[in-house]
Amino acid sequence: MRVSSHLASLFILIFGLTGLFAFAVPVHGAGPDNSVEWNGISHIEWQDRRPLCPVGNEAFSVRFQSYRDDLTGARVFLDGGGSTSWVVASVVDQRGTYDVWEALIPATSTSDIGYYIELIDGTDTDYLSVSGMSDTAPVDGIWRLDFTTLEHAPVGATVATGGAVFRVWAPTASSCHVRGVFNGWGLGNSMTRVGEHFITYITGVAAGDEYKYFFNPGDIWKPDARSRAFNSGNNTNSIIEDPFGYQWQVSDFQAPTQEEMIIYQLHMGNFAGRNDPFGSTQHPSRYLDVAARASHLAELGINTVMINPITEFPGDHSAGYNPITAWTPEWVYGTSEDLKYLVDVLHQNGIATLLDIVWNHFSFSDNYLWYYDGSQI
Repeated sequence: MRVSSHLASLFILIFGLTGLFAFAVPVHGAGPDNSVEWNGISHIEWQDRRPLCPVGNEAFSVRFQSYRDDLTGARVFLDGGGSTSWVVASVVDQRGTYDVWEALIPATSTSDIGYYIELIDGTDTDYLSVSGMSDTAPVDGIWRLDFTTLEHAPVGATVATGGAVFRVWAPTASSCHVRGVFNGWGLGNSMTRVGEHFITYITGVAAGDEYKYFFNPGDIWKPDARSRAFNSGNNTNSIIEDPFGYQWQVSDFQAPTQEEMIIYQLHMGNFAGRNDPFGSTQHPSRYLDVAARASHLAELGINTVMINPITEFPGDHSAGYNPITAWTPEWVYGTSEDLKYLVDVLHQNGIATLLDIVWNHFSFSDNYLWYYDGSQI
């Protein structure tokens, strides 16, 4: 293996292989040179499987990435039901300086399966598993899927085959129900405790449905802390979203290196407005309003836009530094699809996207995380 000595800053902004935001990647010497470049290998299990949460022993695919043209081959090792096998992976996409690999895992009759990834560059063979990269095949710590408990589900609401899987961290609650438009906001869908989480799979649920969690003791209603969208106009209900619903138009965008970036810092709500030569907009302005003015930024010579925080905040007007979530785009600016469209249009104009993200504090108002499951966790 080779660990690159060129460790310039790597901007990995959000959502891994889903393609939402761009990477600014250091120059590297990847190629078929009998040395797997460990720095370029990535597999995040809860976002790099398709579907994201396989159910009912169904077939699924495992995706991972490497530096472009670095690997000469790759396989996924399967362990389940007392038998083992290998599935060959192939390159299915390219994103910037990365190859995206995929291995198609067949349907199984066993309820518990595991896997790790073998990476080959000529005479060099290395492995990727839960514990990271290694020179030898891992003997434990492989990724596992349990079709009975569904504990391989991502946290939040995940669109799955025939419905959706819900998973919430609530270590001190004694019970939890999912209540939403799909069950008349009733108590028909209880969740099963698995460790410190509650998990359930509900059929007939679709993207766009609204829901909340209901914890006991205390009859506590809460939005999903990992919502992809909120209905802030209706008691902050969570909204189920399909993260792959948007069809990206630019799939091969490559961001400039850090040294080449010409950055324009942009506040979404104040970027466009009255007396705007491109036309007046509502206030605050929206993702689509900025997208309509992307050519103006390009004419200025901008090749990177850094957007002030756009995760959900109290009210409609904010600099963005008082978020109430780290996961949900601010609804007054538009939908998640609108945000993806903005990034797509910026890429069409040769402009990369950076996000200013607030991780270390939430707003003191509208703070639904306070005593989330009935205690201060």
